[in-house]
Amino acid sequence: MKNLKSLLTLTLSLLLAVSIVGCASGKASATAKVEKKAKEKAYDPRGVWNYTVQTPDTDSYGIMRITGDNGLYAAVMETDQFGTLNVTGFTVVGNAFSGSIDVMGTTASIEGTFDGESMAGYVNMGADSFPVQATRKSK
Repeated sequence: MKNLKSLLTLTLSLLLAVSIVGCASGKASATAKVEKKAKEKAYDPRGVWNYTVQTPDTDSYGIMRITGDNGLYAAVMETDQFGTLNVTGFTVVGNAFSGSIDVMGTTASIEGTFDGESMAGYVNMGADSFPVQATRKSK
């Protein structure tokens, strides 16, 4: 009886150990797959982009220059109406971007997505939201 109890305890311990190792390796494998997929989908937004912001009064045109590397980017907008605007806090995650600009003392956010050689999003200023479209002119 004592040997049977010891054998059962040993068997249960081995099963538990195998389960834990199996779960840990499965989790590591799943994590590696997600990380690999993220690296494969990293979008490179660098370049010169011709953009148009649609407003009720008139469209605004300009060039957005995106520089940087390894996921750390900076952007500057050369506008037809407000001169050169630095995009502060410019981030790119996957193919989505966001940042903010100072337009005549008022902060506006800019956000959107890249799709190959085009970009689409919005400039949000207070309660107003203006569509922005762009195409990459050069890398």
